[in-house]
Amino acid sequence: MKKNPKQLAAITALIAIAGLLIAYVISAFTAAPGESESRFMALLFGIIAIPLLIWILLFCIGRMQNKHTIAEFFPENQKEEAPPQRENK
Repeated sequence: MKKNPKQLAAITALIAIAGLLIAYVISAFTAAPGESESRFMALLFGIIAIPLLIWILLFCIGRMQNKHTIAEFFPENQKEEAPPQRENK
């Protein structure tokens, strides 16, 4: 089954987030008291940063291809989708 770049980016992000969550749980049990804070902050940053970077990547890919993507806040073709209004006289 052939996958497009958007699907590959999403799958890679999910695998990375799952790996970070597993590392987060393992770190909770194995970290020494002095190093646990910095380890947790680094893992938390990664868990938050990966989805943001993937969103930015998907947004840029959509803009370069002039296509509507799920990453857009305001689609450009929003006015075209609205049904025409009748004028009452």
